Formats: sequence, structure tokens, C-alpha cells
Amino acid sequence: TYPRPSLTADIVVLRYRNGHLELLLIQRSKEPFMNRWALPGGFVDAHEEPQQAAARELIEETAVSGLPMIEVGTFGKKDRDPRGWVVSVAFLALAKSSCEAMAGDDAAHVQWHRLDALPELAFDHAEIVLTARQTLKQSLQSDTIALSLLPTRFRSRQARHLYSQIFGRPIKPRPFKAWLRRRQAVVRVGPGTYRRADAMTADWCRR
Repeated sequence: TYPRPSLTADIVVLRYRNGHLELLLIQRSKEPFMNRWALPGGFVDAHEEPQQAAARELIEETAVSGLPMIEVGTFGKKDRDPRGWVVSVAFLALAKSSCEAMAGDDAAHVQWHRLDALPELAFDHAEIVLTARQTLKQSLQSDTIALSLLPTRFRSRQARHLYSQIFGRPIKPRPFKAWLRRRQAVVRVGPGTYRRADAMTADWCRR
């Protein structure tokens, strides 16, 4: 027989609120890293798919559900978890600005933190967050899923500021508007007001 690692799933949940990208974190109530902030997540049950485990753990720890997830990668560096050989599959989920959370299983507290001002994180979660942010940045080259972070109706300046937050640099207004039109990413719904061309009608954060 071959030695086998334990398998976990971690979730990077982002929302865009008051002009800032925010990350949902839990404060751990147990060792290891008790009282340290961490990503929602936990162990994958027998015969459970990692994405199913991610969705289950997110509900159990934060009461947030209904978020589509994008796989970010697999993390399995030696000693990433003091409990032993543990490999994690990480996912990215985007929530509406109205999305709220409530502490549940294994979480002393839950809180949204600005992505540019994070506390020290448990395990290798800082690396996972960085990778998730790169995944979101790369997705902007092929789709407009980041616009789902905005309200159903938004102005181009809101979208531009969101994209500047993701890229980490200012974006000029005129080229950005032209880019949105070329991509057929938005539909005008009023004077200077738009919505995503493929906008979903359902709220992506349910409690």
C-alpha cells in the first residue's frame, strides 16, 4: 500500500463593497492556529468531491451558499499543515456586495477583510489567496465574470474601478469603455447605466 494524504477544500470568497475588494475569513476556534484568521474550508468526506466539500464547509462555517466556484489549484507543500500530510484543493467564489456571513461550525467569528489589508493567515492560506487573485486576473482576458461582483445595474466607472482593484493599477476611462463594448460584455439599461450581457437573475449569496 501507498501512504495517502488527507484531503481538504478551501474557499476564497470575494465581494466588492464600498470601492474595495473584500475577502471572507473565519477566525479558527480550534488548534492548529487557534484564533488565527483563515479561509473557510475543511476536510473532504469519504466519496465526496472537493467542490461539494467546499460548498458544504462554506455553509457550515459562514452560512453562505449558492456561490458558483472556480477551481484555483491544488496545494500540497510539505508541512503546510502541522497535523500531518494534508493536500488542499482551493476554489474561488464571487459574491454580491450585499452578501453577509454568520459564524458556524469551527469558526469563532467571521469577518470580511479588505484584500489589500489582510491579517496574518493560518496554514498557507496567504499563498492560496494570491493564487486565487491571479486566477481572477487571468480570467479577465477571456470572460467578464468579475462583473458579477457589481450590483445588477452599474456605471462604467464602477466597473473600471473594480478592474483597477483586480489589476492593481489605474485604468483609463475611454479605452475601458471601448473594451467593454468590443467584448459585448454589457448592455446599456439607462443613461450611463449598464448590466452584464449574461447577467444571472438570481442572487448568488443565500442564507
